[in-house]
Amino acid sequence: MAAVVDLPGSPSLGGLYAAALKDQALGALGLAKRSKTFPETEFRVSGVRPDSVKLGEFNRLMHGAGRDSVPAGFVHIMSFPISVALMGSTGFPVPLLGLVHLDNKVQQHRRIDPGELLDFRIKVQNPAGHRAGTQFEISAQARAAGSDELLWQGLSTYLARGAKLGLPMAPDHREPFNAPDANALWPLAADLGRRYGAVSGDINPIHTSKLGAKALGLKTTIVHGMYLASRALTAALPAGVEAYRWDVEFATPTFIPGSVAVRFETESEPAWQGTDYLGWNPRSGKINFSGSIKPL
Repeated sequence: MAAVVDLPGSPSLGGLYAAALKDQALGALGLAKRSKTFPETEFRVSGVRPDSVKLGEFNRLMHGAGRDSVPAGFVHIMSFPISVALMGSTGFPVPLLGLVHLDNKVQQHRRIDPGELLDFRIKVQNPAGHRAGTQFEISAQARAAGSDELLWQGLSTYLARGAKLGLPMAPDHREPFNAPDANALWPLAADLGRRYGAVSGDINPIHTSKLGAKALGLKTTIVHGMYLASRALTAALPAGVEAYRWDVEFATPTFIPGSVAVRFETESEPAWQGTDYLGWNPRSGKINFSGSIKPL
């Protein structure tokens, strides 16, 4: 049975990233202490209430102002500091900074009201080899406070580039991509990483600093993948749908400033059956992300 770590509250991402920078420096000197296996530990935080100010800012950033429930993307934001605490814990086998978000699979089981308290449970699972390093999943659950009612669950896959741990290889699902006709174009401002970081707390330098991004192997800053996914969810989810499955896969980084061409395809007969979406670089034609939203 996995060990349980009960945290007194949602940790500060600023402190966690500061510790990760120190760990990065020790790693460069060969002094970082890392396990060869991923921990079988579940991190928990109880009684977390959505921050009403940040929720409003999130909805405005996603072009969904005026919504009166907590969207799945914001629940991910609430769970993320706990996930980072786990990924940045002593002995974690790969460094926190520089992790690449590969995909997300989310289920929201009912409407979540802004005043509800949530209990979070976070663990790591299914580590595997990847052509570029090592991948693993972070499983996150949000339950109604003090109960076993599952409201939301998310599965995030991350890649540690260059980390080779001798694990069996995960399947490689890459397929050729030909850009279709777009039905939306999203301009992405240079400050978008900082703006989403202010709402989410995710101030990873790959999103907020050109120098930081270059130090971690990128040519410049990239937009948060969950910004793109959450904006697609906001655009595609019909009003009144409260239980849904939301998937997204990130193929290539989306650099900022820049733009993304997007295509939504919806099946709506006899009622909404779901929406598929794609986003790509309109200049190069390279796919950035793809996904779907389906009713549960």
